[in-house]
Amino acid sequence: MKNLFFEIKNYLIFLSLFIFLFLALIFFPPIPDGALGSDYEQKEVTREKVLFTDNRLLSMFEVEGAIQVFEVEKNDTLLNLLKRSGIKDAYIRALIKTNGSEKLAQIKVGDILEIKNSVNGEPKEIFLTSNELDGIKATYKNGFFTIKKFSRPLDKLERFASVTIENSLYESALSAGLSDSLIMDLIYIFGWDIDFIFDIRPGDKFDVLYEDYYWNGKQVKNADIKAARFLRGNKVFTAIRYYYEDGSKEYFSLMGKNVKKAFLRTPVEFSYISSKYDLNRKHPVLNKIRAHTGVDYAAPKGTPIISTSSGTVSFIGNKGGYGKLIEIKHSEDYSTRYAHLNKFKKGLSLGDKVSQGEIIGFVGKTGLATGYHLHYEFRVNGMHTDPLTVKLPDAEPISDSEKERFQSLAVQMINRIDNLYLQIYAVN
Repeated sequence: MKNLFFEIKNYLIFLSLFIFLFLALIFFPPIPDGALGSDYEQKEVTREKVLFTDNRLLSMFEVEGAIQVFEVEKNDTLLNLLKRSGIKDAYIRALIKTNGSEKLAQIKVGDILEIKNSVNGEPKEIFLTSNELDGIKATYKNGFFTIKKFSRPLDKLERFASVTIENSLYESALSAGLSDSLIMDLIYIFGWDIDFIFDIRPGDKFDVLYEDYYWNGKQVKNADIKAARFLRGNKVFTAIRYYYEDGSKEYFSLMGKNVKKAFLRTPVEFSYISSKYDLNRKHPVLNKIRAHTGVDYAAPKGTPIISTSSGTVSFIGNKGGYGKLIEIKHSEDYSTRYAHLNKFKKGLSLGDKVSQGEIIGFVGKTGLATGYHLHYEFRVNGMHTDPLTVKLPDAEPISDSEKERFQSLAVQMINRIDNLYLQIYAVN
């Protein structure tokens, strides 16, 4: 009995020593050569990306937060791309049953499908985009998918330019580093009050505060004007960007007046004005005095013509010397006419609603016309009025409910422009 006790005791001692040595080999790192008697620093062990060059495949879904990116090719479908990514069928079925999945499934060649994973074939996010910025995103959380429109948050970089016009606005703005799109936006904003063809003189100035947009270090969107100031002679024009709660934006003067007018000044990109409003003009075809009740804009055949304001088509068709004519009624007081068209916009018909800036037809020389041009008439209470000099009605000003918030923003923007201007031009 005594011998048995000693055998058991020795066995337990041996087992304990074996377990201790086994654990030591696992949990205690070996001492590096030359480490004894020297400064030895134990460093944190980090996992590095491993690339397999053989036929082994490591699923992306084994790594938390990994993102797979697929560019949609011909014959690709959402289903086969999801399967290719390694998402389990149960999640695919749940996604298909979710409201809005039909929008996600409308993929086309060139689209980008991004899949951010969890583990074990579970997707966290699925994002379909055509421009890398905006698209449809499906998010999986707590056992359910939600699908909605999504836009990436962009990095914004504020910039400022102060430009004195030398020869032309366009050339001077380009020399100051402004992009084509920014210049056109500037012209559009102030084009309601300033004729950039006839009114601009050397020495006129403008200051513009704008934002550039970046994603992943790359500029991905046209610049957006925050505020601008234009000095023409002794007149000063200002424009402050204002965002409404629904995301729409308008530009207003310091006093809250909409910089837009209810009407655009010109309905076509023209080469020159071939004939102005003149009630005593001699008709070039009839060779006799006949009132010219509009403005003729010379332009190449097929140049798009836009409606100068929103309204309803009250006439479309052929009308004597006018040739192909469109008349638009904008209100009880205002109407416009567009004559000598080559053709109308496809599908446009009597009674259709049109928006300001919408293409309605194309330049021609139908009717009594000697060359390609647009004859444009502006009528107030049924009476002909000179389109070049008529005082255009204003668009809606800032609403009373938004006025306080806007005024606070306007003061902030103008102070910002003034400070940046002084930083550039201050004399020490």
